[in-house]
Amino acid sequence: MRLSFILVLLLILISWAFAAADHIRMGDHLMSRGDYLEALEEYRQAESENPDDPQVLWRLGSALTRVALNGPGCFRHQRLEEATNYINNALTADRNILEAHLEYARALGYLALFMPDWDDFRVARRVREELDMVLNEEPDNADAHILMGLWHLWVSPMPLLKRKPQSLGSADLDSATYYMRRAVKLDNDNLEYQFQLGMAYLVCGSGAAGRQILEDLAAMEKVPIRYANIPERAQEALDGFEDE
Repeated sequence: MRLSFILVLLLILISWAFAAADHIRMGDHLMSRGDYLEALEEYRQAESENPDDPQVLWRLGSALTRVALNGPGCFRHQRLEEATNYINNALTADRNILEAHLEYARALGYLALFMPDWDDFRVARRVREELDMVLNEEPDNADAHILMGLWHLWVSPMPLLKRKPQSLGSADLDSATYYMRRAVKLDNDNLEYQFQLGMAYLVCGSGAAGRQILEDLAAMEKVPIRYANIPERAQEALDGFEDE
């Protein structure tokens, strides 16, 4: 009787594992397309089947980050906090998931550094450490390069006298454009990378180069779903630049 119960339990656990794997595969497919809300739902389903799996947890955090960055600002902070919690739990369970380190840097950076008055030096160091770890393992990781460029863009405006004692003196605008150009070179089809490079050029004083990139993006008529908002964002950036 006891053996039968154990066998039944094992079969149930195996069926749950297969169900969670199916939801993960579908979620990954939807993420690649840019259907972030649908991907989030698939990962939620995987979580219900296997709530402690770090492979599920970091994916949930990744989807929540994309939903936050592509949605209205009223719930952005809340979603990013939720994302960092999920990814942190994944890393607590398994520190060897490189994608989780990358997604943690993304979520934490946008949560705490993507603002003119950021003041959390500990977070700034942590984001840099996570990105250094990823690039050390995968030097051609385009996503890590674009995020490293953003890190330099976010951190460098802080006065050097405040940054340097906090081991953040290396941040500078030249490095921001260097890393972003590298990201675009590694994945030239990624319109988000191109947009971020155009914006960085505007901030760094290379206005003509930045405007050209944004004008090209704004003029695009057919774009993949995952980049559907890029033309509008590019046009808004150009309009804001002209108004200054």
